[in-house]
Amino acid sequence: MDEPDEGRAAIPELDAAFIFRRRPVALPGDLRPTWRIGLLVLLLSQCCRQQRSSLTRMHVLNWAARSEVNHADLTALIAGRLPPDQLIVRFDPACNRAIDFAIGEGLLKRVDGSRIELTESGKALAEEISKDSEVYVTEKKLAGAIKQKVSETLVDNIFGAR
Repeated sequence: MDEPDEGRAAIPELDAAFIFRRRPVALPGDLRPTWRIGLLVLLLSQCCRQQRSSLTRMHVLNWAARSEVNHADLTALIAGRLPPDQLIVRFDPACNRAIDFAIGEGLLKRVDGSRIELTESGKALAEEISKDSEVYVTEKKLAGAIKQKVSETLVDNIFGAR
Protein backbone atom coordinates (compact mmCIF):
# COMPACT_ATOMS: atom_id res chain seq x y z
CA MET A 1 0.00 0.00 0.00
CA ASP A 2 1.38 3.37 -0.99
CA GLU A 3 1.93 5.94 1.73
CA PRO A 4 0.43 9.34 1.05
CA ASP A 5 2.75 12.14 -0.01
CA GLU A 6 3.58 14.49 2.80
CA GLY A 7 1.14 17.40 2.71
CA ARG A 8 -1.53 15.42 0.82
CA ALA A 9 -4.61 13.87 2.38
CA ALA A 10 -4.96 10.10 2.61
CA ILE A 11 -8.65 10.45 1.75
CA PRO A 12 -9.19 11.69 -1.81
CA GLU A 13 -12.39 13.59 -0.89
CA LEU A 14 -10.36 15.69 1.55
CA ASP A 15 -7.63 16.48 -0.93
CA ALA A 16 -8.55 20.16 -1.17
CA ALA A 17 -7.03 23.43 -0.11
CA PHE A 18 -8.19 24.75 3.24
CA ILE A 19 -8.62 28.46 3.77
CA PHE A 20 -8.88 29.87 7.27
CA ARG A 21 -10.41 33.33 7.69
CA ARG A 22 -11.14 35.32 10.79
CA ARG A 23 -14.83 35.93 11.20
CA PRO A 24 -16.42 38.41 13.56
CA VAL A 25 -18.09 36.87 16.58
CA ALA A 26 -21.37 38.41 17.61
CA LEU A 27 -21.58 39.24 21.28
CA PRO A 28 -24.95 39.29 23.00
CA GLY A 29 -25.93 42.80 24.02
CA ASP A 30 -25.63 42.13 27.74
CA LEU A 31 -21.95 41.20 27.35
CA ARG A 32 -20.99 44.35 25.50
CA PRO A 33 -19.04 46.80 27.65
CA THR A 34 -20.99 49.82 26.40
CA TRP A 35 -24.29 48.23 27.48
CA ARG A 36 -22.81 47.37 30.88
CA ILE A 37 -21.48 50.88 31.41
CA GLY A 38 -24.90 52.38 30.69
CA LEU A 39 -26.49 49.86 33.07
CA LEU A 40 -24.06 50.70 35.86
CA VAL A 41 -24.65 54.41 35.45
CA LEU A 42 -28.42 53.89 35.45
CA LEU A 43 -28.34 51.67 38.55
CA LEU A 44 -26.03 54.01 40.45
CA SER A 45 -28.22 57.01 39.66
CA GLN A 46 -31.55 55.41 40.56
CA CYS A 47 -30.81 52.68 43.12
CA CYS A 48 -28.00 54.06 45.28
CA ARG A 49 -28.03 56.85 47.84
CA GLN A 50 -25.75 59.72 46.91
CA GLN A 51 -25.15 57.85 43.65
CA ARG A 52 -22.47 55.86 45.45
CA SER A 53 -22.16 52.11 46.06
CA SER A 54 -19.90 49.33 47.21
CA LEU A 55 -18.67 46.96 44.54
CA THR A 56 -20.60 44.15 46.21
CA ARG A 57 -23.92 46.00 45.94
CA MET A 58 -23.18 46.82 42.28
CA HIS A 59 -22.70 43.10 41.64
CA VAL A 60 -26.04 42.34 43.31
CA LEU A 61 -27.82 45.00 41.23
CA ASN A 62 -26.06 43.83 38.06
CA TRP A 63 -27.06 40.23 38.84
CA ALA A 64 -30.70 41.28 39.34
CA ALA A 65 -30.71 43.08 35.97
CA ARG A 66 -29.47 39.99 34.12
CA SER A 67 -32.77 38.07 34.17
CA GLU A 68 -36.39 38.31 35.21
CA VAL A 69 -35.93 35.40 37.62
CA ASN A 70 -33.08 37.19 39.39
CA HIS A 71 -35.13 40.38 39.50
CA ALA A 72 -38.08 38.50 41.01
CA ASP A 73 -35.82 36.86 43.61
CA LEU A 74 -34.35 40.20 44.67
CA THR A 75 -37.82 41.74 44.85
CA ALA A 76 -39.00 38.82 47.02
CA LEU A 77 -36.01 39.32 49.31
CA ILE A 78 -36.77 43.03 49.68
CA ALA A 79 -40.43 42.24 50.45
CA GLY A 80 -39.39 39.67 53.06
CA ARG A 81 -40.80 36.67 51.17
CA LEU A 82 -37.36 35.15 50.64
CA PRO A 83 -34.65 34.71 53.29
CA PRO A 84 -31.22 36.13 52.42
CA ASP A 85 -29.56 32.71 52.49
CA GLN A 86 -31.82 31.52 49.64
CA LEU A 87 -30.37 34.05 47.20
CA ILE A 88 -27.43 32.89 45.10
CA VAL A 89 -25.82 35.95 43.55
CA ARG A 90 -23.30 35.46 40.76
CA PHE A 91 -20.37 37.87 40.69
CA ASP A 92 -19.77 38.65 37.04
CA PRO A 93 -16.24 39.56 35.89
CA ALA A 94 -17.77 41.58 33.05
CA CYS A 95 -19.25 43.90 35.68
CA ASN A 96 -15.77 44.61 37.09
CA ARG A 97 -14.47 45.23 33.58
CA ALA A 98 -17.32 47.66 32.87
CA ILE A 99 -16.58 49.50 36.13
CA ASP A 100 -12.94 49.84 35.11
CA PHE A 101 -13.92 51.14 31.66
CA ALA A 102 -16.40 53.59 33.19
CA ILE A 103 -13.70 54.89 35.52
CA GLY A 104 -11.36 55.22 32.54
CA GLU A 105 -14.03 57.18 30.66
CA GLY A 106 -14.52 59.50 33.63
CA LEU A 107 -18.11 58.38 34.30
CA LEU A 108 -17.31 56.85 37.70
CA LYS A 109 -14.67 57.42 40.34
CA ARG A 110 -13.40 55.28 43.19
CA VAL A 111 -14.18 56.49 46.70
CA ASP A 112 -12.70 54.94 49.84
CA GLY A 113 -11.06 52.12 47.87
CA SER A 114 -13.97 49.70 47.55
CA ARG A 115 -16.76 52.11 46.62
CA ILE A 116 -17.64 53.82 43.36
CA GLU A 117 -19.51 57.04 42.69
CA LEU A 118 -20.94 58.80 39.65
CA THR A 119 -19.01 61.78 38.36
CA GLU A 120 -20.70 64.79 36.75
CA SER A 121 -20.24 63.14 33.34
CA GLY A 122 -21.79 59.95 34.69
CA LYS A 123 -24.75 61.88 36.08
CA ALA A 124 -25.27 63.53 32.68
CA LEU A 125 -25.20 60.13 30.95
CA ALA A 126 -27.65 58.70 33.50
CA GLU A 127 -30.00 61.60 32.85
CA GLU A 128 -29.84 61.01 29.08
CA ILE A 129 -30.55 57.30 29.56
CA SER A 130 -33.48 58.08 31.85
CA LYS A 131 -35.01 60.49 29.32
CA ASP A 132 -34.79 58.09 26.37
CA SER A 133 -37.84 55.82 26.47
CA GLU A 134 -36.40 53.32 23.97
CA VAL A 135 -33.24 52.23 25.80
CA TYR A 136 -32.82 50.05 28.90
CA VAL A 137 -36.59 49.54 29.14
CA THR A 138 -36.56 46.44 31.39
CA GLU A 139 -33.62 47.75 33.39
CA LYS A 140 -35.50 50.98 34.12
CA LYS A 141 -38.44 48.91 35.36
CA LEU A 142 -36.09 47.05 37.69
CA ALA A 143 -34.58 50.29 38.96
CA GLY A 144 -38.03 51.78 39.47
CA ALA A 145 -39.24 48.71 41.35
CA ILE A 146 -36.34 48.43 43.79
CA LYS A 147 -35.37 52.13 43.97
CA GLN A 148 -33.04 52.46 46.97
CA LYS A 149 -34.29 49.40 48.83
CA VAL A 150 -31.11 47.40 48.21
CA SER A 151 -29.11 48.87 51.05
CA GLU A 152 -25.56 47.98 52.02
CA THR A 153 -27.03 46.29 55.12
CA LEU A 154 -29.27 44.10 52.94
CA VAL A 155 -26.28 43.15 50.80
CA ASP A 156 -24.27 42.30 53.92
CA ASN A 157 -27.17 40.08 55.05
CA ILE A 158 -27.16 38.25 51.72
CA PHE A 159 -23.51 37.31 52.10
CA GLY A 160 -23.31 37.22 55.89
CA ALA A 161 -26.25 34.83 56.33
CA ARG A 162 -24.37 31.93 54.72
